[in-house]
Amino acid sequence: MKKVLPLLAATMLVFSAFTAPSVMAKKDDDPPTAILTDCGQAEDGIMCILELVIDIMTIGVGILGVIGITVVGIQYLTAGGNEEKTRKSKTRMFEIIIGLVAYALIYTVLKWLLPGFGS
Repeated sequence: MKKVLPLLAATMLVFSAFTAPSVMAKKDDDPPTAILTDCGQAEDGIMCILELVIDIMTIGVGILGVIGITVVGIQYLTAGGNEEKTRKSKTRMFEIIIGLVAYALIYTVLKWLLPGFGS
């Protein structure tokens, strides 16, 4: 576990550099925008919907990851020295971390493959 945490922190730091959102200033005369009105032309509609779905999935994976790590942490703390419960909670924690890293890899590949994704 001591080797996994620094590796996880370094991985998340590297992926955050690839997935950092761009910051744009909003002018006072800009019209209010809804979720799908930023698309511009009709052929951009599929990309806008795809980006919306991926954004929703990213939020969902983040929320589920935090909930999962919290629940597993509580299970680990309440194991009370029972080796079977401790082993199960460590295994679950490792599986959650692998899932988060896999999603971060998928997100990074999508951002690299799809032109204009995330901009």
